[in-house]
Amino acid sequence: MTQKIILHIGSPKCGSTYLQRVMVQNSETLLQQGIHYPAPTGSHPGNAANLAEITQADVDAMFANGAHTVVLSHEDLYSLSKRGIALAGITAKTGIAVQLLVFLRPFSDFVFGDYSQFMKQFFDTFLAERKPYGGRDFETFAKRRIDTMKPAVYLTNWGKLFPGLPLILDSHRNIQPVLDTVLGQPEGMIWEVPHHETNPSLRMQDCDVIAAAMRDPGCADEDIRQMFLSAFHQTQEPDMGRSPERIAWLEEQFRPHNEALLAQFGFDNRAPVCGDA
Repeated sequence: MTQKIILHIGSPKCGSTYLQRVMVQNSETLLQQGIHYPAPTGSHPGNAANLAEITQADVDAMFANGAHTVVLSHEDLYSLSKRGIALAGITAKTGIAVQLLVFLRPFSDFVFGDYSQFMKQFFDTFLAERKPYGGRDFETFAKRRIDTMKPAVYLTNWGKLFPGLPLILDSHRNIQPVLDTVLGQPEGMIWEVPHHETNPSLRMQDCDVIAAAMRDPGCADEDIRQMFLSAFHQTQEPDMGRSPERIAWLEEQFRPHNEALLAQFGFDNRAPVCGDA
C-alpha cells in the first residue's frame, strides 16, 4: 500500500483541538489499522509543532510497524508554509503522498474566537497592566487581524509544496465526515469529545464585560478574576456580543478574503445572512 501523510494545517479556531483530541483518543484503535498519529509532546494535542525540523529518520519511524498512513496536525502551520519545506523534500524523494487538510469557519466567527483566545491566553498580563488587548478596542483588534490575514495566499503556498494531491478545504462543521473519508473509514472510531476539552471560546459579551472591568480602576482584581473564571462555565449560553451589526461589519471587512477563496478554491466561507439556516 502507498504510504501517505495526512497533514492538517489549521486554521486556528476552526475545530483543530477537536480534531486532535479525536486522533489522540483513537490512536491505538487507528494504529491497529495501519494509521499512525504520533504522540504529541507536552499538553497540546497537536503533534506537528516541530514540522520544520523533521528528518528522514523521523518519517521512517512514523511508518514503522506496518503503518501505511500518518496523520500530522497543528493549527499554527496555517500561515507558515515554510515549515513544510523539509517534509516536502523528503516526500518528493521517497514518493510518499501528502494530503493537505484545511478547515475554515466564517471569518467573523473566527475573529470572535480569536478575541476570546487572546483574553484566555493573556488574561494575567491584561489584568496586571489594566490594558486589555494592548489598549485596543474590538474594532481595532479585528482590523489588525483583517489586515494581516491572507488565507488564499497561505493555502496557495502550501499547495505549491505538495502538488501531488488537491488540497482539501472544507467547513469546520465537516471535520468528522472529511476525516473519516481521508482515513478510509476506519472501524471503532469514537468521535465524541467532552466540550471542555475542545478549547471552547468564551462568549463575546463576557470578554467585553471583563475588558471594561479592567479599564475601570474602581473594579477590584479579584472581582475581575472571578468574572473570568465564571465565563468558562457559560461558553454554551447565548452570546449577545455576537451581534448582527458586528457580524455584518466583520463580513464586509473580510469580503476580499472571501472573494479570493471562492475564486481560487471554489470555497464559500461567508457567514449566512440573518434569517438563513
